Amino acid sequence: MAVSQPEKEVRRLIAERGRIPFFELMEICLYGDGGYYSGLELPIGKSGDFVTGSSFSPLFGRSTARVVDRLSDALGGRCDYLECGYGAGTHLRSLLEARAGRSAGRVVAWDRVRRPLPAEVESVESLAEIADGAIDGLIFSYELFDALAVHRVVGREDGGLDELWVTTGDDGELIFTRAELSDPTLSSLLAGVQLEADQVADVSPGAAALYRTIARKLRRGLVVTCDYGFERRRLVDARVRRYGTLACYSRQRVHRNPLVLLGRQDLTAHVDFTSLREAGEAEGLHTVTLSRQALWLLATSVFEDLEGADLTTREEAMGLLDGEGMGEDIRVLVQARGVEAEAVVALDLLGGRS
Repeated sequence: MAVSQPEKEVRRLIAERGRIPFFELMEICLYGDGGYYSGLELPIGKSGDFVTGSSFSPLFGRSTARVVDRLSDALGGRCDYLECGYGAGTHLRSLLEARAGRSAGRVVAWDRVRRPLPAEVESVESLAEIADGAIDGLIFSYELFDALAVHRVVGREDGGLDELWVTTGDDGELIFTRAELSDPTLSSLLAGVQLEADQVADVSPGAAALYRTIARKLRRGLVVTCDYGFERRRLVDARVRRYGTLACYSRQRVHRNPLVLLGRQDLTAHVDFTSLREAGEAEGLHTVTLSRQALWLLATSVFEDLEGADLTTREEAMGLLDGEGMGEDIRVLVQARGVEAEAVVALDLLGGRS
């Protein structure tokens, strides 16, 4: 197999510096020249490397469309929709199909790589193109934050932190090496918790900043964020996550070696929902709930789409609601500004923070 462009770049940087933070490798492999997410075609879906709930079935897009409809009523007849990290656009197309012929506000989409979208969608290259307070409606994302690059930090005996860097071994293979933090401020991303000696945690310095940027775009409405992750204390619980959460996906299989197949496999790490929640609250958002995907879909009336549905649709619903799969594993953070969430979703079905 030919050496990928991301691997060439990683090896060039290591040759220059001796080692690089894993953060740089992940950024290059996902978003650099020839990176996993840098192309127009994404290997997402049942025939690709992995599936997401929002692309697995049009049922998710229909549920989101109902939220838009209800928000439109709550906001006086108009509801903007902004999707952040739209990927291949499958969820967005399902939403548009479900809302065909209905009045709407702006439909805006942003991703780090711009891909073809329906003509009625306003595609932006940067969130900076959307003015702060420009959105009255819904801002939605699905697996946006778990695709951000992370640093891999390691607990020390004295309670401090080291970091896992990437270098080359005697045989030329890429390996991890442990050394001091590349940035002392990384320790702030674990505020309130302490790693055990040799415990690994994967931390994303860009997550809270991105969330705050998104939150500023909302004047009135909801921010709905769907992703793999937990609140911080649970996320770094050494009893179940001693070696971090970094995972690699290729051909519907998961493994734990991010130093192979550079640029040819998905790299992902669980999201610290404490940092997202606090970032939104710092921007004036009210936290409605942190729940599970299955409960979110129930609260947005997914069963309305199953009346008289065919077997395939019912099987897709089972996949989305699966208590041992994405129905349980995907968390949904709902934050609001200037709107009563009770008018939009059945809060009694969402439960408390999880």
